Parts: sequence; C-alpha cells; structure tokens
Amino acid sequence: MPPSSPPVAEEGDSTKPGRHMATRAATVGQLEHIGAMAAAMIQPGQIVGLGSGRAAHAFVRMLGRRRAETKMSLTAVATSQATEELAHAVGIPLTPLETLAYVDIAVDGADEVDPQLNLLKGGGGALLREKVIESLARRLVIVVGQEKLVDRLGTHFPVFVEVVGFAMPVVTRTLTGWGATVTPRRQADGALYKTDNGNPLLHVRFEPRSQPDQPGLDDLPALERRLHSLPGVIETGLFLDFADEVLVANFDGTVEHRRREAGRKTTEAPRV
Repeated sequence: MPPSSPPVAEEGDSTKPGRHMATRAATVGQLEHIGAMAAAMIQPGQIVGLGSGRAAHAFVRMLGRRRAETKMSLTAVATSQATEELAHAVGIPLTPLETLAYVDIAVDGADEVDPQLNLLKGGGGALLREKVIESLARRLVIVVGQEKLVDRLGTHFPVFVEVVGFAMPVVTRTLTGWGATVTPRRQADGALYKTDNGNPLLHVRFEPRSQPDQPGLDDLPALERRLHSLPGVIETGLFLDFADEVLVANFDGTVEHRRREAGRKTTEAPRV
C-alpha cells in the first residue's frame, strides 16, 4: 500500500473535503446499518466483489460478522490492498481474480451519485481494480451517505484519471488544452501518489464548455470516450451505467433504496 493516504476524500469519507464538499456526512453507525443491509443481500455460495473506501469497508465488516454468525459459504475478491487486509481480518476468504469468470454481486461506495445512478469514483485510489471487478458483476450495489448524492457528477470531486507514469506529461498537456485543470495526486510528504497498480492518479476538473467541441461533464459518455482515446490513460473514475442499486443513508436516519429504471441498463452481466 502507499505509505500515506491521498489528500482527498475516500469514497464514502467526506472528512477530507473536495471542492464545495458538503460539511455533513453519514455517521459510522449509519454506514454500518446500510452495510448490514447490503450484507443481508448476499446468498450462500455467491462470489462477492468487495469494494473500497469508508462505506464499502463498513459492508465488509458487516459481511464478516454475518459469515461468522451463520457459517455461510462464500468466495470474495477485493478491489484494493486495503480491502484485502480488512477481509482477512474479518474472516472473509478471498480468491484470485484470474480464477473468476463473473462476480455474482459487488458492493462498493462512491464519491458522487447522480440521479441516473452514474457514479464518480476514485477518491480512494482504487478505481482501476474497482472497474475491472465491477465489470464482471451481475449485480452492483452502491452504499453511500446522503452527502454523496449530486445533480451532476463533478459537483464536489474532480474526475480521477489513472495514467501510465511515462505518459503523464503528455496526458496532462492534452487535458489542459481541453480547458481542464489537472493536478497530480501527491502524498502528504509531496511525493507523487501511486495506486496499488503503481500508476499516478490525476485530478481533472472540467469547467463549463466554452467551445462546442470541448469535452465536458454535460455529456458524460462522450467525455469518457475522449479520455479513453488518449494514449497513456489507463482508466477513469466515471462509472457510467454500472450501478444497479444504491442504498443511501439519509441524515435523518432513514435509508433510501434507489434502483435503476427498468430497461435503462444497456449491458448484460458479465460486462466483458
């Protein structure tokens, strides 16, 4: 694992605020409550994708508790080194990704969720492994506090982009030419942050478009395509058309269960 935490909020953790970050956040108890609800969705014998970040780790703890109490069998795969360590600590058996053709259900957090259940992820630095595992998931459940709900992705957080280190100057220059503000993530000591995969992570903020052909957040599929067209870009934190359900811990103590509109999802799992 990198020796220090990234200087932005982990998915599900708004104690390290981004731009215009809500000052209120779901409590640990509220996240554990929706984590327990998600853990109750897991059926014996299923293959489970374990997400990363504060809310997802609450789910992992609750799943470990349920497994200890019920002795249920399951197989899991983790989206980060931190989640691997937590899964081992709470008694959840892990299997290598190369042994799996699909994942029955994955549970993860998010930095932002829009009304269409599109996600912005990557604040915890695990976006590549998350997207790989969740692309295999037949069902993706997202657990978040109410502060993660936004009208438009990019409201509080930048778009996180994992890049090849060699290509970082070229990608940065291209994105800046698009009118974006690009900042490489750094550790507390100023050293360049590296993901679990050994790659740098860029924080990319897109302002309102001044030119018709300028990429922007008002057309997320087009922006995702443009980003992936750049040599050196490995993956982005835009998770479009991934989530099936979202459990929201509201500030008033209630839980909202949002589901994707019937017929909206365009891909069948596994998504590869």
